[in-house]
Amino acid sequence: MLNNIKRTQDGMDSVIDRTRDAVIGVADRAEHGVEAAAESVSEKAQVAGDYVRDGAETASRGAHRRVRRAAKTIDRAYARARSDLTRAETAATDYFSEHAGRTVLIAASAGFVLGLLVSRLRPAAV
Repeated sequence: MLNNIKRTQDGMDSVIDRTRDAVIGVADRAEHGVEAAAESVSEKAQVAGDYVRDGAETASRGAHRRVRRAAKTIDRAYARARSDLTRAETAATDYFSEHAGRTVLIAASAGFVLGLLVSRLRPAAV
């Protein structure tokens, strides 16, 4: 009977040892699996980050090019408008110099007409 108990105890110890080894093996495989998954996620995140960074840099370069082109267009339009206004000023000055009498009469007439219009629009003083 003692032999049976000893064999049963030895069998139980063997089962416990095998169970412990199996649990340790499963835990080791799970740890390796988690590490591999974490590494894979990290690599994919790195690739995604590189992709986003490249896209942002490309968009930024494109935006800078468009802004530079717009600035050049605005500069050209400003220069053209300034030139046109200078020519108009010169033409008006030349006209007024050549036709001084007519210019004074036109200005006086315009002032007179504006004075009449303003006086009609104002209420009469009591």
